[in-house]
Amino acid sequence: MASRIAGASGNLPFELTTFVGRGDEVRLAREELTRSRLVTLTGIGGVGKTRLALRVARASAQAFQDGVWLVELDQVHDEGLLAQTIADALGIGEVPGAPTTLVDHLAEREILVVLDNCEHLVEPVATLAETLLRGCARLRILVTSRESLRVVGEVVLAVPSLSTPAAGQAVSLRKLSGYEAVALFVDRARAAVPTFELTEANAASVTEICSRLDGLPLAIELAAARLRVLTPAQISARLRNRFALLTSSSRGRPTRQQTLRACIEWSFELCSREEQRLWGRLSVFAGGFELDAVQSVCSGDDLGEQDVLDLLGALVDKSILTRDQTGAVVRFRMLETLCHYGAERLRDSGEQPKLRRRHRDWYEQLVMRARADWIGPRQAHWLQRLDRERPDIRASLEFSLREPGESVSALRISAELHVYWIIRGLTSEARHWLGRALAQRPSGISSERLEAAYTATVLAAVQGDITAAIPLAQHAEEVAARLGDPRSHAIASLATGAVALQGGDPAQAVTVLQSALEVFESAGDLYWTAITLAGLARVKGFLGDSQAAARYYAALRSHSPSCVWLQSEALGALGLGLWKDGDTEQALQRLTASLQLKQGMTDTFGTVLCLDTLAWIAADQGRFRRAAILLGAVGALARPLASPPTPDPGLLAHHEQCAQQAIMALGDSAFRAALARGEDLSLNEAIAYALDNDLDEPLPTIQVTTAAGPAASTLTARQWQICELIAEGLDTKDIAAKLFLSQRTVEGHIQNILNKLDINNRAGIVTWTLQERADPPGHGPDAGRWPRPE
Repeated sequence: MASRIAGASGNLPFELTTFVGRGDEVRLAREELTRSRLVTLTGIGGVGKTRLALRVARASAQAFQDGVWLVELDQVHDEGLLAQTIADALGIGEVPGAPTTLVDHLAEREILVVLDNCEHLVEPVATLAETLLRGCARLRILVTSRESLRVVGEVVLAVPSLSTPAAGQAVSLRKLSGYEAVALFVDRARAAVPTFELTEANAASVTEICSRLDGLPLAIELAAARLRVLTPAQISARLRNRFALLTSSSRGRPTRQQTLRACIEWSFELCSREEQRLWGRLSVFAGGFELDAVQSVCSGDDLGEQDVLDLLGALVDKSILTRDQTGAVVRFRMLETLCHYGAERLRDSGEQPKLRRRHRDWYEQLVMRARADWIGPRQAHWLQRLDRERPDIRASLEFSLREPGESVSALRISAELHVYWIIRGLTSEARHWLGRALAQRPSGISSERLEAAYTATVLAAVQGDITAAIPLAQHAEEVAARLGDPRSHAIASLATGAVALQGGDPAQAVTVLQSALEVFESAGDLYWTAITLAGLARVKGFLGDSQAAARYYAALRSHSPSCVWLQSEALGALGLGLWKDGDTEQALQRLTASLQLKQGMTDTFGTVLCLDTLAWIAADQGRFRRAAILLGAVGALARPLASPPTPDPGLLAHHEQCAQQAIMALGDSAFRAALARGEDLSLNEAIAYALDNDLDEPLPTIQVTTAAGPAASTLTARQWQICELIAEGLDTKDIAAKLFLSQRTVEGHIQNILNKLDINNRAGIVTWTLQERADPPGHGPDAGRWPRPE
């Protein structure tokens, strides 16, 4: 007959500190306990598995007639004592038959047993748990361990770190307190210093502490305890040496939790020698990493590629790594605290310099593979991959710039990311890396230096920094002269063309780009030919030569049919050229097509160019609220790029003119409200707004009556402006100069006006315009809606 279990309600200890957060985890674990008889909470040491298990057990107590029971296994190292330790915790006494006797005692009990800290006894705990569950129908077991038991029927719940804002993220005090890690820090800080408050002055430091400690409860509690002698800012500044800083003298903590180092070492010692070696080698990664990177960087010596695959799985099982999957991509991540510990071990082993160089070499090859595929159908794939790998690309650049004799790799990596930098709007960061790389002058002149100088020139021009762009282009020319081959001279010509466009001489830009195109085409250089064709389409669009822009766009499509980004750029330039030529309908089609290609690409700079041109068109059509919203989106999106909406200074006048027209038509208050709406749009929202051409207001129709008889027609705001200027006596050349248009574009507008008004000559336009001026408001263009030149 089974003996009575002492203390029918169980033996759970009382909580001595506030339980913070974890609402979702508690609910999920309780739900799983109603469905499964074995639930295991896994996670790295210090993540709060024990505290969570106790909260779940306490909240579930009413469901278990014979109570909930905690069995602490952290001090049990002899598996032969496992069954007796459980019996002692339950108050059963001696169990001479070990598991069999224990089953006899628990067979009829409705009971929840919490087996805490099982990672060092995984196999014997798994065997015993399976035996108990098979023999005790009403028994449920809740386990905490750094790895699962792998028992049939086990449900594994990974315990995440506490929620925390990203380091450097600006968050209001009210929202900051909603992050679990911050709430825990504040709670424990008040226990250490009762007067502590979260304020604007210390919020950034508290955020930094919680973020850099990965939201680990143990680390945060140890950090908060340091407030007795340090400020949050001082704690944050000392986190580089976190293992020395984060210690505790609390008598209530288990030995392994007295210091952060002891907690991590407990996990390290539970790993095999090969797992420990891989842990150290993985510390060279700055962010998440994928299998191909790990196998290339970390294999070799005594670890084969297949070994690495198996060891990765083992480290995931032991909660050293977390596994994330997005679509078909699986990435692994190590908490910063574990990475710091691994780096110490790697440094002690003497392998760190070799592994860092391997890491740099692999990411350099990754960037080169991306460059080779830019003109192909895998452009979207590489954009996403480089986004994911950006922290490690930065680490590779830093290594190349700090290590003597490695600067050529920094030049190569930063230059070959040229397309990526521009699409993602990372111009300032790119210029930072390129500037540092170019500042290191190696003894030899290389093609890498030439391409880096070209890329730096283009990025400076994109940001409107002509002062920096000019010497960079000159340096490119100097390097090309020393290299002496036609290809090098052609690349330098592209840099010169970028300066010419930004300097207000697009005609020169066309000349040098055309000469470069001949070289690249004759050499069969796919990449540079595509870049140059897109550049020529862009410049011709800025000049208003839509026919030439269309020819270069067609050539680009034929040359690189799967290069979505460059085609979208050329289409945007063609749309601009068509607008300047007076063909609004075709311009809208091309700009819309460009934005459709950019959807999901996160091409901020190219999108800004399209949105700006669409704003000008909207103003021409009298859709001033739409124009103002688009201008707001342009301003907000261009601001982080530290660049004007267009690299051609001649086009900035259209931007300013559009704003003035909208202000005059809407009034200052309504204009600012529309502008603010545009500023609130994200990149994708702005594209969606621009593609919906039916928003806000219909196209206005101007009823025109002339001496030749009534004619229902429409004049755009641009055409009305030209009528006014003709009436003032300006000729075609003067009108073109005043409106920043080409003479051919003005002539096209004039011909459209003559056709719409059924007038044969400019004198007829003058007569009609003067008549319209004399008409009362409401006949012809409404003075309150259509802005007439002063």
